[in-house]
Amino acid sequence: MQHRGLPFLFLICFVLMGGFVTLYNYVGYRLLGAPFRLNQTEIGAIFTVYLTGVVASPWSGKMADAFGRGRVLIANLLLMMLGIALTLSFSLPVIIAGIACLTFGFFAGHSIASGWVGRLAAQAKGQVAALYLLAYYIGSSLIGSYGGHFWTAFGWPGVAGLIGALLLVGLAGAAYLNRRERAAVA
Repeated sequence: MQHRGLPFLFLICFVLMGGFVTLYNYVGYRLLGAPFRLNQTEIGAIFTVYLTGVVASPWSGKMADAFGRGRVLIANLLLMMLGIALTLSFSLPVIIAGIACLTFGFFAGHSIASGWVGRLAAQAKGQVAALYLLAYYIGSSLIGSYGGHFWTAFGWPGVAGLIGALLLVGLAGAAYLNRRERAAVA
């Protein structure tokens, strides 16, 4: 692992997956309670926005080719931040739009980050890919479960705050990678 950008990609995948899993782990609790009082079937139907990943991944590759990986990664982290902000609404359609934005941003961002790992790894590509996946699943398990403490203590605003803070960390990492990418092209 020789390239300086790789740890930032590992951090970004930790943040992406941690925020994504945390949203899906806890937003259902919000929608079960007042004022929404949705049932499990209705909440499950909302989660069909997960299918945006089918569009997000190939789209992000095309956008990265056109505008650069760093810019597209930043845009998708910002889209995720918009999504989590929208989930703070008390309007169900706005919350659903927020879930869709975060989901699309996650799949597009993960597509960019995972592809970038392969490009930056000069040697031991298999080991570098394994480290990426390790960070991905650690983000899922640690942050995905730790979000429950925020739910218990602060309700949905606490969970949204945790995800927003994670995304800010990811945004800082993506900004660093974007600067390095642009400097390499110049």
